[in-house]
Amino acid sequence: MPRALITLGWAIALIFLTTHCAVATLAPTATPLPTATPTQTLTPTITPSPTRTRPGPTDTPAPTRTPTITPTRTRTPTPTITLTPTKTPVPSGRSARLDVTMPSASLGSNQKLRVYLPPGYYDFNQRYPVMYLLHGYGGPYNEWERWGVLEPLEQMMRGGAIQPIIVVMPDGFTPQKFPSYFFNHAPAAGGAKWGDYIWKDVVNYIDANYRTVPRRESRAIGGISLGGQGALTLALTHPEIFRVVGAHSPSFRGPSGWTDPPDVFFGDWDYYNQYDPFWLVRNKDTARQLLIELDVGTDDHNWRECTTGERCVIGFHNLLVEKGIAHDWNDKWSGGHDGVTYWAPHMAEYVMWYATKLIGQ
Repeated sequence: MPRALITLGWAIALIFLTTHCAVATLAPTATPLPTATPTQTLTPTITPSPTRTRPGPTDTPAPTRTPTITPTRTRTPTPTITLTPTKTPVPSGRSARLDVTMPSASLGSNQKLRVYLPPGYYDFNQRYPVMYLLHGYGGPYNEWERWGVLEPLEQMMRGGAIQPIIVVMPDGFTPQKFPSYFFNHAPAAGGAKWGDYIWKDVVNYIDANYRTVPRRESRAIGGISLGGQGALTLALTHPEIFRVVGAHSPSFRGPSGWTDPPDVFFGDWDYYNQYDPFWLVRNKDTARQLLIELDVGTDDHNWRECTTGERCVIGFHNLLVEKGIAHDWNDKWSGGHDGVTYWAPHMAEYVMWYATKLIGQ
C-alpha cells in the first residue's frame, strides 16, 4: 500500500478517537471519619469498710473514792440535734483512712496514728477542721473507728449535713501496753510526756502534713472512758490549742496509793493536781474558754454516780454547774460503760455535736 494512504489512515483513526472517546478522571475515595466515642465521666467508687468486729467493753478499773458526798444539782437541758445543711458545697470524691507512723520528740519514739481524710480531700484545695479522738482503757488506738464513728461522719458530710472534717486517732499506750492517760507522768514513774505528745507533737505533725485550719476554734478533742478524762485534761491545760472538748463516760482517776502501772503514773496529789480536771475547774478559769460536752449512760454503774466523794461523771457535771460553766449535758441515754450498748449507738450524735462547734475554712 502506498505510504500516503497509510499516513492518511492513521490520521483518520486519530480524529475518530479524539472525537468519540472521553478521558476518565478518577475522584479520590472519601475516607470515612471515625465514629466519636462518648467520654465516660468516672464516678468515684466508695469501697465500704469491712464489717467490724466489736471489741469487748472497755475494761476500766474501779474509781478511787473520797469521803464527801456531793448532792446532785439541777441538770443542764439535753441539747437537741438538728441536721442543718452546711454553707459549703457538698463534698465529692474519695475519702481515705491512713495508718501513719510519726516521730515524737516529747516521747523520743515513733508513734502510730489513724488519720481519716474527708471526701474531696484529694480533689479540692481546701483546708479542714480536725477532730482528735482518744481511746479508752482497753483500746485499741482506733477504738472510735471500731465503734463506728466514720460511717455517720462520712454519710453526713456527703449529704451536706455537716462540713468536711479530718479525724485523728492517736495511740496512747506505753511500750509496755499500759494506758498512758494522756498526761505527763510523775517523775518517779519515769516522767514520760504523754500530754506533750498529744497537744504538741501530734497537732504540729497533722498541721504540717495535712491541709488543716491551724487554730483553736477549728480543733476538737474528745474521748471515751479514760480518753474522756484525757480530753478534758488536755483542753483545760491547753485552751490555746483546743476549743471544743467532748467527754463521753469519762472515768475519772487519780493517785490511789498503788505503785503499779498505770496508777504510779499519777504520782501524788501535789503532782497530779496540775492535770486533774476537778482541780483545774475549781482553781483555774480555762474551762470558760471551752465548748464542753459531757454525757454518761443511765446504766453506767461504775462512773455515773458517786457513792462517796465527787469523782464521777455526775459529780463533774455538778462542779461545772456550781462554777457557772456552760456545757452540754446528757444523762438520759440508756446504756452502760461499753461500746455495744452506749458509745456505738450514739456516734452520730457525737459527730453532729463536734461538727456544729468547729469553725471551718
